[in-house]
Parts: sequence; structure tokens; C-alpha cells
Amino acid sequence: MDREKDFDAMVAKTFKTPTGKRVLEYLTERYIKSPVCMPGREEGQGYYREGQNSVIRMFHNAILRQERGDYRVGEDNE
Repeated sequence: MDREKDFDAMVAKTFKTPTGKRVLEYLTERYIKSPVCMPGREEGQGYYREGQNSVIRMFHNAILRQERGDYRVGEDNE
């Protein structure tokens, strides 16, 4: 759990700077708010895009956990 707390603190510190906020906003707009899969695309495209989205969600969740101190022993905190 200490490793997770350290990671969350680093992510929060990085993305709370003015530049970091802009980067996270860009990533959110570019990936999270874009369609996962367009009609006519291969099924694998959707899985690929969800993988991209999961990285951005991981950053958002790390920041929330760090702000709230919300760590539960034995639970998946992602």
C-alpha cells in the first residue's frame, strides 16, 4: 500500500501544477471524451481505446485517493 500511496502522491503533485492540469485536461478530452469505437471498426479497436482510457482514469483515481486519503486494506483501489 505504501507503494500505491507514493505513486498517488507523485501523480497528484505532477497534475496539480498549472501545466500538469492542462496536460490532464488534454488527455481527458482526447481520450476519455472521445468515442471508444466507431461503427464499422474492428472489435479490437474498442479494446485498444479502453486500454488508453484506463490509463487516464488511473491518473484521475490516484489524485482522488491522494486528496481523500481513501485507502482500504485488501481492496483494489484503482
